[in-house]
Amino acid sequence: MADKLYWIDANGTEQPLSDNNFKVLSGMNGRFMPPVSIVEEEVPFQAGTRKRHVKISARDVDIPLFIQADSEIELRQLIRRTLKIINPFKGGKLKSIAVDGSQRELYCQYIAGMEGAEGKDNKGFWWQKAVLVFHAFDPYWYDSNTIVETFSIGETATFFPFFPMRLSSSSVFADTTINNTGDIETYPEWIINGAGADIILRNLTTGEVTNIKTSLEAGESITIDTRPFHKTVTKSDGTNLYYTLTDDSSLWVLQEGTNTIRIEMSNATNESSVQLSYRNRYWGV
Repeated sequence: MADKLYWIDANGTEQPLSDNNFKVLSGMNGRFMPPVSIVEEEVPFQAGTRKRHVKISARDVDIPLFIQADSEIELRQLIRRTLKIINPFKGGKLKSIAVDGSQRELYCQYIAGMEGAEGKDNKGFWWQKAVLVFHAFDPYWYDSNTIVETFSIGETATFFPFFPMRLSSSSVFADTTINNTGDIETYPEWIINGAGADIILRNLTTGEVTNIKTSLEAGESITIDTRPFHKTVTKSDGTNLYYTLTDDSSLWVLQEGTNTIRIEMSNATNESSVQLSYRNRYWGV
């Protein structure tokens, strides 16, 4: 396997799974397509069925691992360190660096494998074999890099990648095209910095809108998190502004491919800005 694998625990501690003491053996399973099932229904008096939904289920990734040390004491220390950072109560993420340099991460937690056999070979090396099993409730791999776009009246920000845009103090702030190069839709985060009022975020490609009926003073901001199980609209002082969304609003996603976006905010000033950030998501590594 040419890819490099790492385990990163909830505290950010990174453990290479291929170095002087750790080796990933052949036989990995679960890194590519997650489990797929079709939800279908019978149609009375008709042959076959009707497709209702394609369901992507949680996935397990199995990593056959060989741990080797010069002494029993060193092996025991390596095992203890490994057990500490794969704590199933805290979880973490697998990071894969492919041969082309791309880096993707899978949020998951350890569920089995470190019960494996241990022994000593005829060269005096101590070893343990294990098939680590990591369970990912979210089955998608995420790009390790966050893409950030910033729109303001003043100088263009230098985030990369960036499509040069300017905001104006009129009600139409900016139009831009966002190209989601991942395999599926992804969930953006927005940070709106005042001053401004009547904020509208439109995905012209899908026809969806996020309309927030509130106003911001200079120095105040709103953060919009569109991720499943989050979906929050929060002011910088902690106030929940979800109730300010209009009835036709949704916390929309960036669909796969091209998305034409329009940002609208009245009463903008030189201090006003809007930041969009997201991470591409993929079926596998």
